[in-house]
Amino acid sequence: MKIFRRNRWRRVTTYPSKHLFSIAAFLVAALLPVALPLQAQERQQEQQTQEGRRLHVVREGDTLWDLASFYLSDPFLWPEIYRINTIVVEDPHWIYPAEELQVPGREEVGVPGEARPPDEVVARPTQPQVRGEVRTIFTPPALTRETLTYQTVPPLPALAVSESDFQRAGMLLPLSELGPRGEVVDATLPRGFEARPISTIPRYGRMYISHPGGEPPNLGDRVQLFRIERQVRPWGYVIRPTGMATIAAVHEDVSTAVVIEVFDRVLIGDKVRLADSFAFERGVFAEAVASGPTGELVAVQDEQPALSIEDMVFLSVGREQGVAVGDEFELYVGRRRSQDGLRLPEEHIAVGRVVRVTERTATLRVLEMRHPTIEVGIRARTVRKMPS
Repeated sequence: MKIFRRNRWRRVTTYPSKHLFSIAAFLVAALLPVALPLQAQERQQEQQTQEGRRLHVVREGDTLWDLASFYLSDPFLWPEIYRINTIVVEDPHWIYPAEELQVPGREEVGVPGEARPPDEVVARPTQPQVRGEVRTIFTPPALTRETLTYQTVPPLPALAVSESDFQRAGMLLPLSELGPRGEVVDATLPRGFEARPISTIPRYGRMYISHPGGEPPNLGDRVQLFRIERQVRPWGYVIRPTGMATIAAVHEDVSTAVVIEVFDRVLIGDKVRLADSFAFERGVFAEAVASGPTGELVAVQDEQPALSIEDMVFLSVGREQGVAVGDEFELYVGRRRSQDGLRLPEEHIAVGRVVRVTERTATLRVLEMRHPTIEVGIRARTVRKMPS
């Protein structure tokens, strides 16, 4: 799997073919010592900026993967560095020496503690073994390589709900609750390419979006891309998020946005709104409770014959009833009587965790199933509650 690295550039000198070396020049050249290995470059001094961010000057060999590992102790957080540098970095596959990149503070991405500079280990070059040949100035020397070693840190505590889970979760709500909306107007095209129909905008693709509510966003703002699907009365419409994007440029009527997350096909015509803020404490999970909000399952995000683990369903309780992201509900069928009048016990169907909350509904991701059938109308009760 290719991991966002750049080629290391070499300077190649060419000599005009009309110039010939004299015999004396060859003799002098043969006596020259082999070029000394390049010395490892010293790490640039990081400058503290606002909001706990740092400024990193890119050196040859740097990648977003390595910078995330060094500053944030987790290489998989490289999209967080790309997210706030889309003005400088056009394509995260390529970053170039002398570019100045902002690095988000560890608290900004939910990483506790302070970053400590690593020990730098410079691997000494080994002389190449040339068998059957005489070493000359044309034999390339071994370059000094710089390797960063990182001090072992304990693994980060888990999140009950990650930001990706939160942003990709569908919603069931009135359209008025969505707030100002814009639209994906068109995809950008590189120079030299003729305009052609584009059905899907890929991750890291660029597109033009109209300003949500007519108000231009700010550079670096994150927006959520979504589609409005079927209506479920009286709760509202099913909203399906398709991706996340970052504002890279603001123009008179539209903004240029870069797709940074894809949850479904991102299409021209998708709606756009400013992303909801998300903050969640690591290592905090819902605790068992004897009672809490109760409701019923009113709709499913994906209409299909049978639901399974990780599917999303919507409950008839929300923020008004005190439901919070991270709460856990049990879906069940209450006691009832058979056609013959016999009393049947309560049946436990499934357990899920709330990943989104609106004023009147909650989005539940199914975590555990005890019965293969989950149907609209079954009851739901709180079994675990997030600490207040």
